[in-house]
Amino acid sequence: MARRSRKRPWNRPHTPLNMDRLASMPRIVERGGEAFSVQYLSRATKTYVCPGCHHDILPGSPHVVVWREEGRFGLDHGVESRRHWHPGCWRSGRPA
Repeated sequence: MARRSRKRPWNRPHTPLNMDRLASMPRIVERGGEAFSVQYLSRATKTYVCPGCHHDILPGSPHVVVWREEGRFGLDHGVESRRHWHPGCWRSGRPA
């Protein structure tokens, strides 16, 4: 007796890809007249402090890394000043 395939049937459409849920793909976001690079990570490797709520982001927690695309003293300074945010704090637009 042949095994039945559990793959998606050909007559059903694909599930649309939610780009906001992809990890490790930096995107440029305009906020407050400035351009920020935003990268969603699936888990933290160490403890960070969120600049939005000032609470800890624990290891293993999903979070967002944000840095200015063009820092005041050049791109290198912008990358060095990157901050780790809770996803909800970043989405709500809380000030740093």
